[in-house]
Amino acid sequence: MRTSLKVIRHILATLMSSAFFGIVPLVLYGSWVIPRAVTGADLGGPLNFVIIPVAGALLGLVTSTLFFLPLGLLAERFRFRRWLCTVTFLALSLTAAVVIAAFCLGRSSERPSPWPGILVFTSLALYPVGGFFLYLSCLAVGRRVFPGKPDSSPSYPAHPPAEPQR
Repeated sequence: MRTSLKVIRHILATLMSSAFFGIVPLVLYGSWVIPRAVTGADLGGPLNFVIIPVAGALLGLVTSTLFFLPLGLLAERFRFRRWLCTVTFLALSLTAAVVIAAFCLGRSSERPSPWPGILVFTSLALYPVGGFFLYLSCLAVGRRVFPGKPDSSPSYPAHPPAEPQR
């Protein structure tokens, strides 16, 4: 496989997971601040919508480079499909735990309830697992888009065969 295609795939996967790490906090913060800003007529500072995505994207870039890149290289070297299936299962199970904890928190009448802690910790665990899932998904798409054959040159002989003499 050509090394340049492998590098391109990992660069695209790193950029996508960095974007994920920047967008998720922005969406969560926006869903928390915008309803309060509408009722209170105060956004709390326009830099909040600049600082949070930039900090999330920097966190994503560092995480993708330091953790996801070596794990992605290992996954490409040893049974990529198994890694993708494992991370998919982990992401889906954490998502199910978040949904169940949110449902149980809404139905809980006792005080103090254990569900807020479960909801927070599973959500925090889902954040990096979701980023790694996106990283591996981008690698899988990159493997289809940039297949990376060992030798992409045509297998023609250097000189055409000579015609037989009559």
